[in-house]
Amino acid sequence: MSNVLAACPLQEVFFPARKHHTFHRINLEYVVPLQALGRQHVYSLLDAGLRQNLRKFGSVDDVLASLRPQLETLASHVSAQGVRLLQGRTVTPRQLLGNSNGNFVQYRAGMGVNFASRKLSEALLAQGLDASQRVALAEYMLKEALEVNERDYRAHFELGWIYLFMLGRLEDALVHLGQAAIHAEAFDPDFANFALRHLADACYSAKNYSAAVEICQKAIYQSGTDDIEGWYECSRYLAAEGEQSSAAQRLSHVVARSPVYYVQAQAEPDFVGKVEISSMLQEMRSVRVRRIQSYVHTSWQSHPLAAFQLPDQINGTELFRQVVRQHARVLTHLPYVTLSQRERQIGDMILGASRKRIMREVMQRSRQYEQLAERQRSRWGWVNQLGGAFIHVSVVLLLAALISYLLRLVFGLLGMGGVFGLDSVIPPVLGGMLLLATVGSVLFQFVPFGVRKLLRKQVELDNTLHLLRSF
Repeated sequence: MSNVLAACPLQEVFFPARKHHTFHRINLEYVVPLQALGRQHVYSLLDAGLRQNLRKFGSVDDVLASLRPQLETLASHVSAQGVRLLQGRTVTPRQLLGNSNGNFVQYRAGMGVNFASRKLSEALLAQGLDASQRVALAEYMLKEALEVNERDYRAHFELGWIYLFMLGRLEDALVHLGQAAIHAEAFDPDFANFALRHLADACYSAKNYSAAVEICQKAIYQSGTDDIEGWYECSRYLAAEGEQSSAAQRLSHVVARSPVYYVQAQAEPDFVGKVEISSMLQEMRSVRVRRIQSYVHTSWQSHPLAAFQLPDQINGTELFRQVVRQHARVLTHLPYVTLSQRERQIGDMILGASRKRIMREVMQRSRQYEQLAERQRSRWGWVNQLGGAFIHVSVVLLLAALISYLLRLVFGLLGMGGVFGLDSVIPPVLGGMLLLATVGSVLFQFVPFGVRKLLRKQVELDNTLHLLRSF
């Protein structure tokens, strides 16, 4: 559809100069049946139009990615409306012959309207002189049909549509769209309301804003449905008329139902510089932020961590508040679309971040106590080393005593027991060995002052961390 959107006549229809080259859905509503576009084509045009609006006003268009479900629904609605209009426009030669009651002139006029519609459809995809010639031919055929049957609302509408969107002849557009609404009311009320909406758009283009508001409201009420697009257009007309309060009120209801219109309102020239409308849009963002914060606080109160007593005087509630304050600053910069579409996800993300923050605090405390204990051990390590040296010397003395005893035993068996006169030496050696072993054992097992307490706290924090992971 990018090639279709790039065609000059169709580009001028979607982004008319009289609307500050801004895309609106009403520009698309008759192109869909005229071109028999499918739902995916409608979605592509909606997406491309909104993106160009945002770029033109310096906004980031990345938010449209999260609007895909809403744009899909909108595309389906516009596509279904196009199918209904296409069915109403499709008149077979047999039907035309029956409606003409054998009058060839009327039959020829009906065929001319069908031919004009086909030429108009071709003109939208053509460029330059070729497009102008097709539009001129369609205009001629429609005028000729109206000379035969001035009550032909289809011919009136298509002629008014040409004048409004392609030729810029607003006075002629007002006349023919008004006639289309009048003559269609008895035969096709839905088409009459459709014509009224275009008539309101023509009044807006002619800067007759009060008439645009009146006609748009009439079309909405007569349709018997809550037309969200119609209310959005009405809020535009009210803003252009200077009725900021009424426009802001209407727009707030529209935006509350679909965030697509928040994006559109940001790029809407009729809302630029309107203080009340800007305040309303900002307040709607603030309401979304407060709803998320309320959900987070309510969920925290029922969370097991809220009532869990953490060791080492760690305040879990205060840590939770720190996380909420940090995310509150982030929420103020998130697009409205993200806030509206992902309220629960954002709230759950904040709760998850609070849990991670508490676990990180417990882990950091545990590592701090471990580092303190290690520093204490390093400071008093010489005591353990000295104890190890004493134990080593006592073992050497013990081995020396054992060897001496064995040698004495061997020489005694050989009858030379008097050679080693060690009876007076061995007891002091054994005594010194026992003394060194005892002192060495005490020093080797020496634990620096306060380390046991640090280790107990570390173990308590590690056990708490394992328990928190199960929440």
